[in-house]
Amino acid sequence: MNNFIEKIPFKKVVLLYIIVAILVGVSLILFIGNAFQDKLAFIYNYHRIYEELENNHNNLESIKDEIKTMSDNSEDVVDVLILNKENKIIYSSKNSEFANQEEFTLNKAEDMSNAYFVNPNNDTAIFRLTTNKELIVNTVLSNFDTEIQKESEDQIFYEPNFDNKQVYLLSYIANHDTGEKIYFINEIHPVENGKMYIKVTLAIMMFFFMIYWVLLALYIYQNALKSKLNPYLWGGITLITNIAGVIIYIIYKQNQKTCFQCGALQDKSHIYCIYCGTKLSETCHTCGSVLNRNDKYCAKCGKKRQN
Repeated sequence: MNNFIEKIPFKKVVLLYIIVAILVGVSLILFIGNAFQDKLAFIYNYHRIYEELENNHNNLESIKDEIKTMSDNSEDVVDVLILNKENKIIYSSKNSEFANQEEFTLNKAEDMSNAYFVNPNNDTAIFRLTTNKELIVNTVLSNFDTEIQKESEDQIFYEPNFDNKQVYLLSYIANHDTGEKIYFINEIHPVENGKMYIKVTLAIMMFFFMIYWVLLALYIYQNALKSKLNPYLWGGITLITNIAGVIIYIIYKQNQKTCFQCGALQDKSHIYCIYCGTKLSETCHTCGSVLNRNDKYCAKCGKKRQN
């Protein structure tokens, strides 16, 4: 086994690993990007619109076309409502059932957490207040929406026809100067086989990470073997601690001396290699003491160094 590991050309193996990892990574990005194209487009447009509204509250007219385009291109968007300070609807991107009322008001749902709201004019809808990050994560992963639906049902199961109530995700932007509000109402539709695609992608990423982890341990094993150190010890430490083990190994080697002939690692005080007998250090011609590289005189006897 040692002979096999010692002969592994790690430079070529690492280069091959990097090339394959890049190709697989790009392929996964293209595949996931294609599978979740509509979801990613919604996230991008939603974030851009949100930023524009945050920075320019007083110019809602200029952004209505963008809201309309985003709504039309996403099946997740139920409606985007713009309300004035009296909660009267002044714009609806999809003219949904929620737009068929003069005012759109929300009240906290009784006996439920503060994140849930109801509309007095619609007894089949429950709105779950959602942060931007939650909406973005839920749009892609979809399981968050299922958890919200179950959470809401757990709190209203005692009501008649509780299973007919639909939970919508609600995010908003408010202009405190004008009192206007913009409600983004969403109902997440998961990508077909989307969870499987994500799981497969994560599994492939984990596989390549494990290869990197093992390759690093094998490299330290090989290096320790060539340095006449215990390869099982250093390879095992690296396999358990990864980068931390590599750092410890490098520090340990820097405090030792390497034979330029056979590559064996040994104490810095050695004049000759204990494995092949090669002279490792220059010595004083008078007393035989070891001379450091920049010593002009011997530290033991004071004789001048010979060139």
